[in-house]
Amino acid sequence: MEKHLKALKAKILCRDDVLRELCSLVGVPEEPLPQSIFVYGHIATGKSLVVKALLEHFHYNYSMVNCIEHNNTRHMFDYILQDLSSYKLKSENNYRGVYKCDNLMDFIDNLRQISVDNPENPMVVVFDKCDRLRDMDMNLLPALLRLRELSGVNMCTIFISDIIWEKYRVKMGMLEPMRIHFPQYTKDEMMEILFAYKPEGYADGFYQNYLNLFLSVFFRFCRDINELRYMAQINFSKYIEPVKSGQCDETDVTTLWRNISGVLKSNLEVIYLRVSTEDFKERTELSQQIESTTKLALSFELPFYAKFMLIAAYLASYNPAKEDKRLFMKQSSKTKKRKRAVPLNKPITMNTQVGPRTFPLDRMLAIFCAIIEEKVDLNANLLAQIPTMCKLGLLSVVGDNNLDEPKFRCCVNLDFVVIISKTVGFSVRNYLYDFIH
Repeated sequence: MEKHLKALKAKILCRDDVLRELCSLVGVPEEPLPQSIFVYGHIATGKSLVVKALLEHFHYNYSMVNCIEHNNTRHMFDYILQDLSSYKLKSENNYRGVYKCDNLMDFIDNLRQISVDNPENPMVVVFDKCDRLRDMDMNLLPALLRLRELSGVNMCTIFISDIIWEKYRVKMGMLEPMRIHFPQYTKDEMMEILFAYKPEGYADGFYQNYLNLFLSVFFRFCRDINELRYMAQINFSKYIEPVKSGQCDETDVTTLWRNISGVLKSNLEVIYLRVSTEDFKERTELSQQIESTTKLALSFELPFYAKFMLIAAYLASYNPAKEDKRLFMKQSSKTKKRKRAVPLNKPITMNTQVGPRTFPLDRMLAIFCAIIEEKVDLNANLLAQIPTMCKLGLLSVVGDNNLDEPKFRCCVNLDFVVIISKTVGFSVRNYLYDFIH
């Protein structure tokens, strides 16, 4: 056992405890495998990597299926049976498998047949991202937990999840699997893993100093080893710029930190947006604009119908009035799309880029009634939302405020109204003339 552990530790860093625990359960092929094992922990803690490396090391006949990729049990069962069998998909057989199953009993019968063909090698089925199993048939998860018992085959089912086992208990009587927890990496372990990806041509101490600076900024806010590895790689090119330009040498930690500190802090805000070294500042400014627009839009706690009223005002401001019948009447849905008659070599000016136009109140109310799915009584409470939106700066009154037919102008941009429309499940782009003409 120690020889196997030593070989596995050479491939996988900082997972000695869980490797020893898993090896004690599935590391002896001559003994019966456990019924089921539940592996859980935070994302990017090496769960799938460790399980796959362990099964490959002991040469088990295994199948690892990602539950997100399969939307029903039939696809999942076919994929598992194809993996476990020795049958290969080729052009001669039109890439069709020999095992087909429509239900769980067919799947169990086929597992027995595969075991008869290869009785010496135990089978292991790994369900990665297994939280999707909770959305499938209620009897599926209890049956998979007892798959060895139901099939009579020396096999084990391993479930890999980011959430705890208590979230899977749907009813009483379910078999309790053996649980193995993968803790998050500590800072020293992160250091060791990231150091394994050290670029060639640099001293160990120099790269360790860089990782210390990098983790001092990122480790507190991000524990995803994949994201940290990516960010450490792209920020290193910025870190070594003073060395390449001759401004300082590799031992001048103060100058190197002064050069990289601002970049690291700005990239921390957009770590999951996958920025590159060429556009640090540009991406940061863009993310700040997007974030500020989103926060502003969500800060207006408008009632449900008031949001549709604002959407209707935006559509009235940026759509030509002559196109309202084609855009909003259901009877005109079969009307052929018309092309604008634009002179050659003259760019098309989009309505959403030239500023809002004024519109009368009755047009906004007509669009409001057209885009909302239910019948709404235009009572005083609903119309009272209009002056409220004017006070909030979302709408503005144009002219001398003629009581017979007041006119308005929408004061929000497209990004703002798109965020508002998402909160009510409405796609505003489907009703904008610029995007559908």
